[in-house]
Amino acid sequence: MFVIDFVMQEYRDLVICNNCLWAASLLKDSASVNFQLCPTCGKGDLEIIPVADYESYKMSIDNKRGIEIEFVKDK
Repeated sequence: MFVIDFVMQEYRDLVICNNCLWAASLLKDSASVNFQLCPTCGKGDLEIIPVADYESYKMSIDNKRGIEIEFVKDK
């Protein structure tokens, strides 16, 4: 299992490929980047999930269970 904890206090989005589960954080300075195809599998099945200020997420990827994302509002 692969786990990512990500907390940032600036604009960012979570980009996920629904085909191969590639994921990236789209940060404030790269917000002008327009993802149309996954850089790993080349498919256009990308989903962009906004992450609010002072919100963190934990992403777990498991070969059997797939991808699990937990969003938590920081105090």
